Amino acid sequence: MGRSGGVGVGLPGPVAALCADFLTGVPPGLVDGLHLRGGLAFGEWVAGRSDVDFVAVLARRPDATDRRALRAVHARLAETHSTPFDGYHLLASDLAADPRRCPDVPGVLHGHFEDEQTVHEAVVVWHELARTGLTVAGRPLVAGEVWTDADVLREFTRTNLDTYWRETAHALAAMPGEAAREQSCSWCVLGVARLDHLLVTGEMTTKSRAGRWGLGHYPVRFHQVLREALRLREHPAAPSSYDDPARRGRDVAAFTAHVVTTGAG
Repeated sequence: MGRSGGVGVGLPGPVAALCADFLTGVPPGLVDGLHLRGGLAFGEWVAGRSDVDFVAVLARRPDATDRRALRAVHARLAETHSTPFDGYHLLASDLAADPRRCPDVPGVLHGHFEDEQTVHEAVVVWHELARTGLTVAGRPLVAGEVWTDADVLREFTRTNLDTYWRETAHALAAMPGEAAREQSCSWCVLGVARLDHLLVTGEMTTKSRAGRWGLGHYPVRFHQVLREALRLREHPAAPSSYDDPARRGRDVAAFTAHVVTTGAG
């Protein structure tokens, strides 16, 4: 299950400050636990590029007063911290149940707070908390407290490839200019590699680790675009191995289509 930390223990400075300010700002007694997931919980943090993904376990379902207080706290965090702090405020009973039936809860996505927000990719959220979640405050999550089902996770991942990413692959092929963008390279190449890594190995991982894994898994013709995606994520100031953005775009489109075909097929 997840690891125990404590506010600031083993966390990058900006993350520790965010968590401390959040816990200081919420109404007393409302938050029973604060847990981090995503790349940070896997041990991958890229300063200036990584978000902080959290789940706050609350002592009660928040009423209107609680929601106003949470909105105010997140507004202050957005003003005083440059690192995005995105996540959900839910109950321990929500985590113990099938995430596909989780009610809408107060959440923050891309810095935008909503009183009732769908827990996007809830199946992934639950499994990340169970497998690698990092406890910053409160009691660490233990086995049985977070719902998991490996078969549901695999099917969710395969469906994601077969819907969102298949549509993305078609769009990349139809819009070469979009495919040639640096952001498209990093987002698409590492995004589909991470999903495929789970389907092949059964393990969740980060985008960068999936890219490095891909260098030993995918055909050699895709290695240049994999290295380019890793460069853009980890060392964006380093020179590109592509002398033509259009050629990079064709490789991005081809790789995305290849992973969708093999992973969702």
